[in-house]
Parts: sequence; C-alpha cells; structure tokens
Amino acid sequence: MSEHGSRRAGAGGSRGGGRRSASAGGVGDKLEGLADQLSGVFAKRGGRRGARDEDWDDGGDGRGAHDDQYGQYDQGDHYDRGGDHATVSGGTGGTGAPGGRRGRARGGARGARAGADGGLPPKDWWMKFIDYPRYGKRGWRHWMPSIKQLLSVFLAFLFSVIGLVAYAYANTTIPNVHNSIAAGDPTIFTFDDGATPITTIGINYFEVKDINQIPKVVQNAFVAAENYSFWTDPGVSFSGVARSALNDLFGSGNTQGGSTITQQYVKNAFLTQDQTLARKINEVLISIKLSHSWSKQRILLGYLNQISFGRGAYGIDAASRLYLGKPIKDVSESDVGAAAFLAALVNDPSNFSHALANPAAQAANPKTMDRFKRRYNAILKNMSDYKFEPKTVTDQFQDKLPKVVDQKSEDLSGYKGYLKDAATAYLTAQLNTYGGSDQQTAEFANIDTLSKGGYKIVTTYNKQMMDDSVTAADALWKGTSGGGGGKLNPKHTSDHDVHLAFASVDPKNGYLKSFYTGTDGEENYSKDAFNYALQGGVQVGSTFKPITLATALQSGKFSLDSTKPGSNTVPLFLPGATKPITFLNEKTHKEELWPPNEDEEAAPNGVATLSEGMAMSLNSVFAALELDPAVGLPAVYNMAQALGIKENTTDFLPVASLTLGTAEITPMRMANVYGAFANGGVSHEPIQVKEIIDQRTGKVVWTPPADRRGATINKQVISANTAAGVTEALQGVLKPGGTAYGNTDARKVMDAAGGNLAGKTGTTDSNHSAWFTGYSGTLSTAVTIFRQTPGKTLESIKGLGYNDQSKRINGMDWPTTVWSKFMTIEMGRSKNFAPPFAPYAPVCSGVSQLVSLGQSVAPGTVGGSSLPGTPTGSEPNCQGVVVPTPTPTPTPTPTTSSNQPAPPPQDCGPNGKWDPGAQMCVPLPPTNTDTQPTQPTATGTQNTSTPTGPTGNPSTSSSRYCKAHPGEPGCEWYTSSSSSSSAPTSSSTSGGPPTSTTGQ
Repeated sequence: MSEHGSRRAGAGGSRGGGRRSASAGGVGDKLEGLADQLSGVFAKRGGRRGARDEDWDDGGDGRGAHDDQYGQYDQGDHYDRGGDHATVSGGTGGTGAPGGRRGRARGGARGARAGADGGLPPKDWWMKFIDYPRYGKRGWRHWMPSIKQLLSVFLAFLFSVIGLVAYAYANTTIPNVHNSIAAGDPTIFTFDDGATPITTIGINYFEVKDINQIPKVVQNAFVAAENYSFWTDPGVSFSGVARSALNDLFGSGNTQGGSTITQQYVKNAFLTQDQTLARKINEVLISIKLSHSWSKQRILLGYLNQISFGRGAYGIDAASRLYLGKPIKDVSESDVGAAAFLAALVNDPSNFSHALANPAAQAANPKTMDRFKRRYNAILKNMSDYKFEPKTVTDQFQDKLPKVVDQKSEDLSGYKGYLKDAATAYLTAQLNTYGGSDQQTAEFANIDTLSKGGYKIVTTYNKQMMDDSVTAADALWKGTSGGGGGKLNPKHTSDHDVHLAFASVDPKNGYLKSFYTGTDGEENYSKDAFNYALQGGVQVGSTFKPITLATALQSGKFSLDSTKPGSNTVPLFLPGATKPITFLNEKTHKEELWPPNEDEEAAPNGVATLSEGMAMSLNSVFAALELDPAVGLPAVYNMAQALGIKENTTDFLPVASLTLGTAEITPMRMANVYGAFANGGVSHEPIQVKEIIDQRTGKVVWTPPADRRGATINKQVISANTAAGVTEALQGVLKPGGTAYGNTDARKVMDAAGGNLAGKTGTTDSNHSAWFTGYSGTLSTAVTIFRQTPGKTLESIKGLGYNDQSKRINGMDWPTTVWSKFMTIEMGRSKNFAPPFAPYAPVCSGVSQLVSLGQSVAPGTVGGSSLPGTPTGSEPNCQGVVVPTPTPTPTPTPTTSSNQPAPPPQDCGPNGKWDPGAQMCVPLPPTNTDTQPTQPTATGTQNTSTPTGPTGNPSTSSSRYCKAHPGEPGCEWYTSSSSSSSAPTSSSTSGGPPTSTTGQ
C-alpha cells in the first residue's frame, strides 16, 4: 500500500476505489469524496451488469465466482501497477473499479470495465506477441481479431507472397524453345523408310531473321491490335492474369483474353497450351524475365514468326505470301490496309482463312466476312488512336480490304490424299484412346501440335507396295478374270460404279503396309475422298468362317477331323428353342431347314470334316459348329473381337448368321484378323504410324503404345497349334477341291509359293460383294469388290466383266485374281515371302481352352516330328480323333472318325432321328406352334459409321437384324413395336432378309 490509501465501496455492491490526495483538504476533500461515492455507485451497477452478462452471479448474495479461462476469481487485494499510486480494489461479489485519478475521471461504466480488468491475472509472456484469442475481452469480442492483428496478418501474408515471387523470379530461367515454329522445318509425312516424303503440314512457313525485314507499319498494326502498350509494358498484363486466374480457380471454362504479346510468345514458344493456374504463373514469370533479358524487337520478331494465320501458314512471311502474294519485306510502309489485314487474321485464323479462300467462299460466308471486316476496321482505328498512323491515313482504308490471293489446293493426287488422311485419322484415334493415360501420346500424337512444324511422321506405308497395289488393281480394270476369262467393258452397265478395295498387313507387327481404294479403275482422292479399304466395309461373307473354326479348335473339343452335317438336312436350334431354324426357299417357295449350302452343294455321306467344310465353304458345317453348345455364339463373337473386329462394327451381332459373314468389316481389319493366323495366334493392333521424330533433336518422341516393349495391347488370342490348324484348313481352299482352286492365277501363285499360302473366298447374298482374304507367313491381304451407285446404293455385281449379265460373281473370281496378282508381285520382291507354315497337331483334349475377352491364352504347341499327346477320343465332340483301342466298340459312338466308313442310317423310332453328323440316333425336339425367326443374311449393305475422315461412305440402309428377328440370341434388348411373336420368313428384301448364300 502507498501513502495514498483507498477506501472501499459500500457493502454488498461492487467496490470502487478512490484515491484520497494527501495534500488536498477542505472543499477539495469533500468533492473528492463525492466523486468517489459516485464512482462506487456506477461501479456497482457496472459490476452487476457484468455479472449478468458474463453469468458470474453465484446466487444473488453479491458474491461472484469467476470461472472462465482466467481461473478462479481473486477475492484479495489487487494493485494497479501502472503508476506510482497503488489502488486497493476487490471485495466480495462483482468487480470493483480501480481507483486513482483515471478511475475518478472516467467513473461509471468505465470504472466497471476497469474493475473487471482488474480481476484478471497478469498476461503471459507470449501474449505480447500473439494476443489471440484476445486477452480481457468477453463474448464475441474475445474471438474478434483487432484491426492491428488483421493488418499484421495481411502484411505478413503480403510480404510472404512478395518473398516467394522474388524467390521464384530469381530462380526462373528462360527455357529452350519448345514449340517454336521458327526452330524447325515443316512437319513431314514419310513412307516407312523415314526418307521418302508423302506430304507435309505446316508447309507454308518462311522464317524472318531480322525484325527490320518486317515493315514498321506491320509491326505497329499488330501492337495496335494485340497489345498497344507493348513497347513500354513490363511484359505482363496483371489484369489479364488476374482474370485468367479467377477463371481457372472457379472453373468457369471461360478463356478470356488479356495476354500481352510477350505472354503469347512465351506460351507458344516455351510452354504448353494447358489452361491451368500453374502454367499461367510460369508464363508470367518467364514473360517478366524475358522482358528484362530480351529487347522488345526480338520478342516481337519471335511472336510474328510463331503465330498461325490459317491456310497452314505459320509466321508473318508465310501469311504475306499466301494472302497478299508477296514476301513481307515487299509490303510498303504506306500500305496500312495490308498491315491491318494481316493483323486481323490472327483473331480467328481457321474461320477467317476459310471465308477468304476465294470470292465464292466470301459470298458463302457473309457472317464471317462481316466479323472480319469489323476486326479490320477496329485495328485501323486503334492505329490512329494510339498515334501509330494519322487518322487521315487510316480512314482511307476503312472497309477496303486489300486484294487477296485465292487459296491454292494442296497436291493430294493419286493416293497421297488417302495416305495423309489415313495417318492423320490414325493419330487422332490414338490420341482419343490413349491420350488420357499416356503423356507421350497426349503431347505428340496431336495433329495441332504437329502442324506447327519441326517433326517427321514416319508411317508404316511402303512406297513400293503402294505402287504395286495400283498395278495389281489393273488386273481387274485391264486384265482378265482368272476364274472364267471375264474382262471389264465400260459399255456394259454392270461394269460401272465398281469399287475395288484391298489392304495388306504385316502379320509380325500389325503394320499396315499398303492399301488401295478406287472406283472404275481410278484411285482419285479429289473425286471420292472416302477410303473404302480403311473406313467403311461391306459384308465379308464366308471369309468370316475361319474365326468360327478358330473358336472351335481353341475350345479343345474339336479337331480338323471332327465332323458336322454336310447339308441342311439336320435341324439346327437356337439355344433354348424347340423349333428348328428355317428359311423360305426363293426357288421352291417352300420352308426349308436353315442354312442351305451354296448351289445346294452337299458333302459326301451327308457329313464333312471341318477341314472339308472350309475347303468347300459349306454353310451347314459352320452354322452347326457355331450353334454347338461346345462352341456357342458368345464364344465366336468374343473371338472375333479378340482378333480385332470392333464391337461397333455394323451388323456385327451375336446372331446365328454371324458365321456366314453378315458383319460389315473393312479390308484392313480382315487382313489383320488373318494376320493372327499367320503369326502363331498373336493378334496385333493395326498400326499406321510407327514413330514421330523431332527434327530439331533427331530423337524419337512418340511410338504407338501397342508397339512399345512390354506393351500388353497385343495378345496371344489363340494357341500356336490352333493357328496352325486354321492355316492348314485355309491352305485347302487353294488346293484341288477348294473354292479358289478354279482360278488359274491362284493356282500359279500357290505353285510358285510351294503351297505356303492360305486364304478364303467369300460371297454375300444378292451378289452385293465378293471377297478373297489370304496370307503368306510375311504378308496378309484382303480384297473386296462391290458396286455402288452415285446415290450410295449397293447394286449386284452379277455379270461383272462378262457378256452374260446373269453370271454370278463370287470370291473365286475377280477378288482372287487381284489378290493373286498382288501377292505374285510381292513374292518377286522378297526372298523369304512364303516360308513354310508351322505344322498342325490334330489334338482334341476335350477341355475348353477359351478365355474371356481381353485375356491371353498360352501359346500352345505345334506338332513336330511327334504329336504332343493323343487323347482317348472319348471326350464329347472329339469324334474326329482316331485312337486304336484293344477291344472293338460294338456300337456306334459320337467319336466315330470320318476316316472310317460311316454306318448306314438306322431306324430310330417315332421319337428319334438318325443324326449323320453324330452317327447316332438323337431324340426329336418337342413340337410347338411358335414360328422360329428366320436368320439375317448377307445383304451387302455397308458401314455408315466413320468417326474420322471424309464423308462419302455407302449409305444403304442396313438390315436391322434385331428388329426383324427379335428372337435371335443377343437381341434380347430389342422389343418389337408390333408385339409380334414371330418374324417373317420371306426372302423379300422389304420383309425378312433371305438366307445367306455365302460360300464361294
């Protein structure tokens, strides 16, 4: 206690101290006492209010308990240490107001608050630095930062950001040119040798080496159009950066402008086009660094050498040559209109260049031309507003565009256009398929990036083989049919609108080596840009049957010696059906069992081995094989996909007629499927670009994901032995008794190859198309011929090349001739064109070896000097495997070999029927009155779905099988609008399609 004591306030209330002056007296003492009393009264009220507000009242007796975060309330004496006069405060209940001069001066509520503060413990040391939550505050004020605290946090954040930016800027370096047009040559497409050019993109490019070669009026026009403060700014528009950052932050998807010329150059030359905040920050830092390191003239020159102007022009010089007909150095300083014209192009080069192609294009695009003129006029106005040119000069050019040179067409004659489109479409497909998961593909398999120049796109196309394909095509247009001596005659109506398409694939890697797509003897991209070899297919007919055979052999329950019905005398049933599949015979107008063989051909003894069925192309054998529960439609459908047939292929459905070739597949895909048979069962993804090279460094920057080491895209779809079995069966097609043996050209090439060729003919119903697909060990080629009118309607190819217009054209005819011609040419160019095929071991394990779609199978074994193992022959469907047994079997069994004499038919009773295929009695199925749906057939319609490339593919309406045949397996999803329980069996093309007569 000091010499100046304090007196306590009245009992029961809050007690406020008042200091009594030692030197005062008289009236002063009385006034001081009165002030102390008043101070005590207000302190009492304030203390009670504080007690109510803070829930300190402990029962109404005037005594309070302080139980907040500051601990228990101190009822003793507390001292004001702020001056040299001590004040005793305290008491029981409420809070007291400190005494002293300050307490007397303020009094009242202030005294109450002071009294409350006087009841708090001393501050901890750290509160001098971080006073949060706020010391001595109650309620929301306790948590509300003070202005000083907010300002301190803001300044700390600001200085931290400044520090980070300064650090980042100090560590920012100007990278090497990444996407610079000026650094590379035009991007070039080459043949597979990497040297022979096909065509180029980004070809319209001429680099300007010196900024002084660009007239000052042109420089000013771009500055006025894009960045009027370019000559004085720090290289960055901070308002534009902020706007872009907000767009990225909130995901608005807006791509508002605001970048300076320096920023645009940095983005194009050093960075990617990604719309991300990180890329924008990097752009800003490099732009500032560049602005301090390079001269403005150097930056502007780089920018003008980079930007796109349309017409494939990159850089100001190329634009001047293509639009104005002269190099940029020849533009005069007084030609303000030409300068503004060039600057206006960069706003929307693609659309503006399209509209400015020629006078006809300008007339056909009035809205685009109006937008371009408004842009052009605005640039002229900016040039005068920013004092680059006098207004009297710019006004003379308003609404007056300079004379524009018509756009020249790129040389895409012959097959060049098809090659460029095919390679471009392939890269686009790779980007769409793998771009999301493979950074290499996302960055380089991008035609927009490649168009900027500096790359070499090495395709898989072989120049010599592409030329050979044209020569082979002449076997159709200028030669004679090896099947019957036919010769095309332009005077015959049947010899017009004839399309020939074929493609060749290397079985070892899936590389597309060559293709041909021509109409009436001419491969002309300018007349018809649609590529029938790669983009749109026609029904493949019996060339699909090897897929069914591969499924059966891979199942482990069939060998080539297994037998099936050789005619349509045995009823076939869909899974779960009780009525056999039938069709209406157009000739007899009677309902018959499905399917008929071509020309009603039947196998001896009523049965045929699978090998014989393939050579003779018997529909009945493969229809029965496909519907056998040991194989099944789903397995055949999955096998086709595993071999490379895309799920969205037109009419590729798990229906019974699938094995007869109703799907519309391209020649490239069919050649690739057969390539798996030639390649020991390994299926490759077709490849058309094998690498992309950066010409600036000479390094390979991209290879197809399917062609990389360790890739799992290519798979062993069937075992090597299964592939050998399919090959052996297809060799029989080219041997005596086979459907292609009647073609003299095929016999010659088969002899020249030592018998080491294999293939299959195919013909579709109504003679809409004919096929031959075949291979050696090093090359697989698929050929198709069809007629299509200018109205995109498929017509029959009957009589093609013959005076007899009713003559049926099948796969053995023209397609086999063209295939033989092409393979003969290639055989003459390769020493090891047709190596011996691996031998087939006729095993039949009886155990299914099929796997689900997307999985691989074990390579398997190929028979050599000895068989890898001989089954017992007792497994279901293994009837073709002959195994000597010590005890003769007295009764016929399903395992009877086709090499043994077939027992005669037996009487099976009224409820049974003799099955010649199984050589046994089988029970007749129960009868009912339901009408069995007829089967879809090969009508020759074409694929109209082409995701990439030019339009112009055939548009004939395809038979919608599930609509006509909702009962077909795989069509469960379809609900007929007519609610009919039966499908028509008529062969009318307007009703139910006729049964397929594929085979030859």
